[in-house]
Amino acid sequence: MLSRRAFLASSSAAATVVAVPGISQAQRQLDDPFIAYDAVGMAELVKSGDVTAAELAEVVIRRAEVLNPALNFMATPTFDRARENATKMSRETRFAGVPVLVKDMVDVGGVRRTDGSRFLASNVPAQSVAYTAALESSGLNIVGTTVVPEFANGLDSELYGAARNPWDLEYSCVASSSGSACAVAAGIVPLAHGTDGGGSNRLPTSACNLFGFKPSRGRMLSGETYGGHDVFKTNGPISRTVRDAAALMEVCEDPKGELAPMGFVEGPSSRRLRIAYTRQGASGFAPPVESVTAVQDNAVALLQGLGHDVVEIAHPINGEEYAEKFRWAFLPKFAPMLERAMQISGRGPLETGLLSHMAATMMVEGLSYTPDQIAQGLAYFESMAGTYADVFGEFDVIFSATSPVETPQYGAIRHQDDFAHKGVDLEHILSMTSPVNAVGDCAMNVPLGFSAETGMPVGSMFHAPMGHDALLLQLAYELEQAQPWADQWAPFSAKHIPT
Repeated sequence: MLSRRAFLASSSAAATVVAVPGISQAQRQLDDPFIAYDAVGMAELVKSGDVTAAELAEVVIRRAEVLNPALNFMATPTFDRARENATKMSRETRFAGVPVLVKDMVDVGGVRRTDGSRFLASNVPAQSVAYTAALESSGLNIVGTTVVPEFANGLDSELYGAARNPWDLEYSCVASSSGSACAVAAGIVPLAHGTDGGGSNRLPTSACNLFGFKPSRGRMLSGETYGGHDVFKTNGPISRTVRDAAALMEVCEDPKGELAPMGFVEGPSSRRLRIAYTRQGASGFAPPVESVTAVQDNAVALLQGLGHDVVEIAHPINGEEYAEKFRWAFLPKFAPMLERAMQISGRGPLETGLLSHMAATMMVEGLSYTPDQIAQGLAYFESMAGTYADVFGEFDVIFSATSPVETPQYGAIRHQDDFAHKGVDLEHILSMTSPVNAVGDCAMNVPLGFSAETGMPVGSMFHAPMGHDALLLQLAYELEQAQPWADQWAPFSAKHIPT
């Protein structure tokens, strides 16, 4: 365990100076004794008196100041707020002042929330939603918010651009929790908040070699201002270790929700599972590329070696039909926002200056659907609850690639693009993850390999019925023990800044 004296000594020591594009000579002075600790481990240091919450805040702020210029994970820094809060943190709380980053798509009282859009650039919520209030009550100290693509659509926005992947700066971090995943992969914080409305806690963690969890609908406290639960979106953890994710889920769980409280899941189970492997992915889309499938086939061997029964099955979703009905059901809901932008600017839908071209063309497409198409889309999603029933009647868990494609390169989908041309690319990326949101089940990304084609991380997704979150966490602990990933560090991180 690191003593306060060791902390002070190591903090004042000179670090090796290396050349990093986008980082000044002064910024390269990074020497960090806490990089190997997860959030639970950091909290234990605070509780034992070996370090203070204020000292941890300064360490994380220094990490962010050094690495953000090149990685672009930070939306709104809240450094002064974090410094002040660190002096008030109780060591009796679960996390005892450990710094955390929150995705810029949830209300934290007094902190700017933009959803990645110029349209909301000056939006500052007065109050926190129940989820973020619980997060702070647990002792997590918010040091900033993380970048998101505009309204969770695409890979970047006019307001922020996109986060660059710490494993290779030429690649993206994928989907709307990209900034949070980037920050954890870079070692800025060991644990970050994300929202998952179609795969956004699983896809970025697949791209960044992290653990990401989408809780069951209603499992967590509400992240919405109206106090209810979005049909698709839920809040959850992005982390380096499974225990950090389990601890965050414990403190943000709704004790009065419809699902029986789960509490803290401490470790693996001895139960052996029947696992359905959907190797070919959702029909209607091209199957996973060979480099992605190779990682999943190796994961099958790992699961079988651990004693689980793995059987290949066809995916129960027609992905092409799903994507079409999703557009019909949900894109029209953006119409009020587009109309408001037009009213403010006095310009046409593509010239408001408040919305990117990608966002505006997406909203315009939503206006093109007929009442019959909208009704069909809504009816499709209302009927989805039993889609996986037959599979879960025979199997405990469904296993697949998290995404059927390699991590897209930086700039593959930009805010200047037309949704009509790039929307189908996004739908393909989300084709494995999004249906889980539609039915409200729980799912997780587990980092179990790297692509032989690109060298980038490739995640594996595990999906269980609504309410079976503990079963997935227990499986994650087992996989973490069998094939550890927490010590696999991205080349561009606080662990070792490369030349």
